[in-house]
Amino acid sequence: MKERVAIMRYAILGAGAMGSIIGATLAKGGQDVTLIDPYQEHMDKIQHLGLRLTVNENTETIQLNTCTDPHQAEPVDIIVLLVKRIHSAAALAGAKNLIRENTYICTLQNGLGNTELLEQYLPKERILHGVLRIAGRMNSPGDVSGEVAGGIAAYIGSLTKDDTAAAMAQKIAGHLTAGGLKSQFKSDVEQDIWKKAVDNICFNAPCGLLHLRIREYFSHPDGKRMVDEIAKETIQVAKAEGVVLDYQQIIRDLETNVIPAIGDHYPSLAQDMCNKRKTEIDSLNGAIVNYGRKLGIPTPVNDYITRLVKIAEDNY
Repeated sequence: MKERVAIMRYAILGAGAMGSIIGATLAKGGQDVTLIDPYQEHMDKIQHLGLRLTVNENTETIQLNTCTDPHQAEPVDIIVLLVKRIHSAAALAGAKNLIRENTYICTLQNGLGNTELLEQYLPKERILHGVLRIAGRMNSPGDVSGEVAGGIAAYIGSLTKDDTAAAMAQKIAGHLTAGGLKSQFKSDVEQDIWKKAVDNICFNAPCGLLHLRIREYFSHPDGKRMVDEIAKETIQVAKAEGVVLDYQQIIRDLETNVIPAIGDHYPSLAQDMCNKRKTEIDSLNGAIVNYGRKLGIPTPVNDYITRLVKIAEDNY
């Protein structure tokens, strides 16, 4: 007799493009999912008509529960945190009712340092983290699309590396895979988080400042030179933080996987700048500047990019 798979209750805290994609994938994999986001029209469209989801040109409609206020939802087994970093504190403070004794939080947010805040709400052994290899966008309320850069859509691991937390991270990866996004548990997921951060740090802010897509920026000789300079600064900081990255491998991955898959995409920070929204610069290039100051490592390119984005934000 086939063993019955236990259904877990998920809350997706931050259901923009990426949160909607992850929530829909978990629901497709048989899990109980509620999307939580203050964007009323988006939540209403999904609740009444389903989410129109396009991943790598495959389009389908997924039925999901939604709400705009965490207090409208029941406690859950797993909270997947996908709000922008600048909204993390407010989102978590307003979602304490979702947390019970055995609840886990898994951050799949962009950038660096996302787990530090979570320790104010849960013990380290119930904090999971990971990285998404997906470019997502919201086409209109209730309609999102995404492209996977390479074969693996998500890597997930645990903060403390203990067996129970690792098993939960493996379950989440399995649920995503069952829903159609191939995902893996990684015991050293910090390596993958930093690799993705390098990609974002190289592309997001420059594309936002220049109003260019990734391929347009990267294919220009001076764009490629900037990528080299940004990557080398970031890799040096990562090494000082205990994460050793291979520069040649990162550039090769950009050229063979990232650019072919999402080269025609405006990165999320570029989308924010085009729409005059506050960006995540402090968890990307700004994070490298702050790490560099702490470690005594010069980061002039990242420093200038961070300052330019902040000037633009202050003049929206």
